[in-house]
Amino acid sequence: MRLSRFRPSLRQVVSVIFFLIATITAVVIGVLWTHSAWEREIQTVHDQHLQLASHLAEALSRYAEDTEAVFQLAVANLVQHQPVRELDTLLERLHFKHICIVNERGEVEQVISPNANLRIERIPEALLTKLQSGNQANSAPLSNVLPDRKGKPTLYLWYTINPRQYALGALKTTYFKQLQKAISFGQSGHAAIVDRSGRIIAHPLQQWQADMKDISQLDPIRRMIAGETGVSWFHSPALKADMVAGFTTVPKTGWGVMIPQPLSELQTQVNEVKRVVWLVVGLILLASAIVGWLFSKWLALNLQCLGDVAERFARGRHDARAGDQETFQIREVATLSTQFDRMADDVVNSLQGQRESEERFREFAQIAADWFWETDMDQVFTYMSPMPQTGRHLDAESYIGHHRQEFAYHDPEGHVTRLIQDYMDREAPFDDVAITAKGRDGQPLHVVISGRPMRNADGEVIGYRGVVRDVTERLQIEALRREVKEVEETRQAQKMEAIGVLAGGIAHDFNNTLGVILGYAELTQPMVPENSPAWHNLRQIYTAGERAKHIVEQILTFSRKSDLERKPVYLHEVVGEALKLLRASLPTTIEIYQEAPGDVRDVVLADRTQIHQVLMNLCANAEHAMRDAGGVLEVRTDVVEVDETLAAADPHAELRPGPHVRLSVRDTGHGMKADVVERIFEPYFTTKKVTEGTGMGLAVVHGIIASHGGAITVASRPEAGTTFEIYLPQIDVEIEDHIADDSELPLGNKESILFVDDEEVLTFLMQEMLIQLGYDVEVRTSSLEALAAFRADPERFDLVITDQTMPLMPGDVLAQELRAIRPEIPLILCTGHSHTIDAEKAAAKGFDAFCMNGHSPGSHPACRSCEVISAWCHRRAAVLGGFVDGTDNADCFARFMAVNGRRLTSV
Repeated sequence: MRLSRFRPSLRQVVSVIFFLIATITAVVIGVLWTHSAWEREIQTVHDQHLQLASHLAEALSRYAEDTEAVFQLAVANLVQHQPVRELDTLLERLHFKHICIVNERGEVEQVISPNANLRIERIPEALLTKLQSGNQANSAPLSNVLPDRKGKPTLYLWYTINPRQYALGALKTTYFKQLQKAISFGQSGHAAIVDRSGRIIAHPLQQWQADMKDISQLDPIRRMIAGETGVSWFHSPALKADMVAGFTTVPKTGWGVMIPQPLSELQTQVNEVKRVVWLVVGLILLASAIVGWLFSKWLALNLQCLGDVAERFARGRHDARAGDQETFQIREVATLSTQFDRMADDVVNSLQGQRESEERFREFAQIAADWFWETDMDQVFTYMSPMPQTGRHLDAESYIGHHRQEFAYHDPEGHVTRLIQDYMDREAPFDDVAITAKGRDGQPLHVVISGRPMRNADGEVIGYRGVVRDVTERLQIEALRREVKEVEETRQAQKMEAIGVLAGGIAHDFNNTLGVILGYAELTQPMVPENSPAWHNLRQIYTAGERAKHIVEQILTFSRKSDLERKPVYLHEVVGEALKLLRASLPTTIEIYQEAPGDVRDVVLADRTQIHQVLMNLCANAEHAMRDAGGVLEVRTDVVEVDETLAAADPHAELRPGPHVRLSVRDTGHGMKADVVERIFEPYFTTKKVTEGTGMGLAVVHGIIASHGGAITVASRPEAGTTFEIYLPQIDVEIEDHIADDSELPLGNKESILFVDDEEVLTFLMQEMLIQLGYDVEVRTSSLEALAAFRADPERFDLVITDQTMPLMPGDVLAQELRAIRPEIPLILCTGHSHTIDAEKAAAKGFDAFCMNGHSPGSHPACRSCEVISAWCHRRAAVLGGFVDGTDNADCFARFMAVNGRRLTSV
């Protein structure tokens, strides 16, 4: 039968495997046999050594009994003074040195010794002390080995005869040496005898024996002293080898007997057994190897073809299959080939899916906005996916093999590569690292990159891979948005400025009209009987005009665009002014309550306009919260002492300890949630509709309060209203009260005044008032006409009063023209609302005085002009000298006019 037709089953193959298992079993048995041989040898030694020790102990025990009996017999004869000479032979056989009777002083009274020449007169005191410290009974105990007078090892027998006499016998160690030498086995096996304390009595080492060496530290000796019997392992300092020893103790005497033998001698015997065992095992293994080789060669005939098919498949021949081969003989191998073919089909399908997946990924990578990269640990690119086809990027192949630094834009110092290298050195991932790279046209490309470490099978980092995103367009869009935002903010600022200018212009026009109403009411009131109906009507007209005046002042304050002017102010007064302006804009469903301190000085260093702005913003928000249901708006000012506890209550408020003026604005509106309160001071954050707010109001309020060195807090809950508290540092400064002078103004003496204003009604009003005060007044409603009239007769006029804002020629230009004609002519600038000029600018332009149009008695432009003229006269009197109280105003004014080229400061 040919081998190719033989198809063994798996069971037949297993039978061969059992043969191999038998070989392994033989090896295991050999190991166990070798181990048991060692155990048997140890047990044999245990028994033998223990038996030898027991025999030696029995011999020593008999010797001890014999010596004790002879010792007692000899002592009895000595005590009774009987002849003891016949005992000499017995004493010599038992190796006695001598037996004697000694008194308590150690003096020898009687002695018997095999050596007739021995003379002992006294026992050494040290020996006597040691023996007396032993057993005091009438028995004859054997002592530990001790040196005699000559230093030789000696054993002593000792007991008390009476309180004054002691019996003492001395034994040589000869018998012990004889017994020790009689026991010898192996190369180094021997016996050793020790006393109760572990000192050597007999030992192969003569020096140890002569020195009575203490070996109580050895394990078998220590156990003997404890009364044990057995076998022990220890390291012999004499032979410098590991030993095994049987040991036991001698009854009554406590002597120890040890029979040691080196373990190396036992190992030699065991090694002989091992050599035999492993020789047998080796033969079995050789036979098994031969059988296994023959079996594997036969089995290879079935598996070789399957291996060839697998190799062809691995080399890319994915059509290779094992099912068509006829050389597979074993049924299990045939099954394996079938499974291989199935696996090959699965692999082919998987590879096909992988190729499709890679193609899909490649197409996604080509159309995606991001692209992917890989570098080694030196940042040299090893892979780069296709980039977006925007025309701005380099080809992916341009990166392969090149360092990242080569593609950095204007980064000669390598900051970006050092940053990324720091992550790589720490084997840490990184995300959204912004860099500027070179584009195809050399222009910068703004990208962000992220990366993760690549590891090999051993977990070592071999490089980094990551993703790149081009954010150039996004940054450009953001820049455009910022530009648009800045333009919008500029437009909004210009819009607010235009509103302010418009409000100022309207207030200016209304101011002039109001001035006429108040002026004529003031002129007419003295013409009617006091307390008549007409007088009361004129009084009501004047009172209503006063209210209108305050409204105009608030509008002018809002529209005035100037540098911040912080000065000491009473906060409750500023709040009151703002609330007066605010009342007209709030619905009647909202009640306003203002509570101010009575005698408390709520003085702060602040800009009135900015405080107005703060209060207007807070009240506008309160109105919005109460717009639907109405409610109460409460504004309160008081003075508080901020301590450490209050300052730490709200860490966001940044309060500083010290006295503060607190402004509280509380409403009963719908309140706010906690998340809204948390963001309420953020710029552009708002809960209002787009048409109702920009989100900048509270941010501006926060900035104003912070610039004043103060703090603002907010407390609010849904449906529980909102309370804002503003803390401004209190200052201790006196604020002067400006009280109008109600005394009558001095009258003029027909001085000639040229009054110029483009408002015809106001011009005639001023003319009438100045005429009533005793002046000759010529008026012009055109600055060009006024210049022509002055040029026609310059010496005719003693004073010129002009408005600033006029068509064709403003007041400051008119003043320059007048001064060019007559340099010493006094000039007063009297204007209402102007964005271009104030008291300082008026003085710089050559005006001798500056005053604003007023609308109350004593502050109307006409009255104000009289005050200015009077003040000039009094001050010039001080300059010229010779003026005394009671000098009339006409003389003062005439003397003033005589001083050429003198300028006056504004009143």
